[in-house]
Amino acid sequence: MTGSEGCRVFVVEDEFLVALQIEDDLVSAGYVVVGPFTTLQGSIIASREQKFEVATLDLNLRGEFVYPLVDELLERGVPVLLLTGYTVSDLPERFRALPRLAKPFDGPELIRQVEGLLAAR
Repeated sequence: MTGSEGCRVFVVEDEFLVALQIEDDLVSAGYVVVGPFTTLQGSIIASREQKFEVATLDLNLRGEFVYPLVDELLERGVPVLLLTGYTVSDLPERFRALPRLAKPFDGPELIRQVEGLLAAR
């Protein structure tokens, strides 16, 4: 049994093919995917209703930044991995120290980052 088996990952991503790849990578590694969610409002509602151990968040959902969701998850103590094409200096200062995976990224790196977040809990 691996540490990932049954672990639930909350996924927010508005690009269909990227969301499919994230889901495939996570499922192949033994994770349970919650989502993917494609809008800020939908992801906030789902994050309050669903159970999960870690979140991967696309920062920009069709022009709408997910900063309110990031704040809420961090307040709840949920580990967050930001998936973005933005550089660290483009992020609000309060998010610059968060783990970030620059797009485009590969599946093994995504899994390493998620595993790292889970190990640090």
